[in-house]
Amino acid sequence: MAIHRLPAKSALLTSNPPLASRLAILVIGTTAMGGGIALLVWSRLGLTPMDVLHAGVSHATGWTFGSGIILCQLVLATTFVPLRLKPGIGTVAAFAIPAAVADGALTLLPPVDAVPMRVAALAVGGLLFATGVAVYLSAGLGALPRDGLMMAFAGPPGKNPKIRAKRVALTRIAIDTGFIAGGVALLGPANAIHSGALSPGTLLLAAGSGPLIAYLSAKLPGDKPGQVNPSSALKLQR
Repeated sequence: MAIHRLPAKSALLTSNPPLASRLAILVIGTTAMGGGIALLVWSRLGLTPMDVLHAGVSHATGWTFGSGIILCQLVLATTFVPLRLKPGIGTVAAFAIPAAVADGALTLLPPVDAVPMRVAALAVGGLLFATGVAVYLSAGLGALPRDGLMMAFAGPPGKNPKIRAKRVALTRIAIDTGFIAGGVALLGPANAIHSGALSPGTLLLAAGSGPLIAYLSAKLPGDKPGQVNPSSALKLQR
């Protein structure tokens, strides 16, 4: 699979809403992501695929979980250079806002042991997280390294929205599967299962987040996953 850069004149973005509106969309989306993460942690039924890798790096290095997050994101951010993806205010917001919202929400949520409540938290948290990703990406103000990779390798929008959604979904599933595999390798299979990093909930999130993000993004106005600045657009050809 070869990566080809599109000419700068290939206008993928046909219109841009006012900056104030895009900033509001960014805040709404990243806040939803934080709420979803809090519910997923609260459920204790599975981590997001990226957090499995964060946990693995933390375990392997002996660092804190937060330090594992920073290291992983910094490594992934280096891919922005060869792929010519430009970070923006959305990149910073998607780092900071979800973390702050999740921490705040978890201080307010009481302990929960009832399995039906935990299952509901997993379902709602997963939906809220995927919705938040789709919403903040639609602002077109920059993406997290993980989401930037998804946008780049899914390729530019084509004439068939269904094909676009399928490619976004499959790309996200592949990325999330890689994160889980890397995290489990660093943690060790037994430790990953015992700690809850590898669980049915985690696998469900890996399989369902991509299709849900792709579906929701197709329904939202504004930029879509795979839409990037024309001067840094990428085209994937087999």
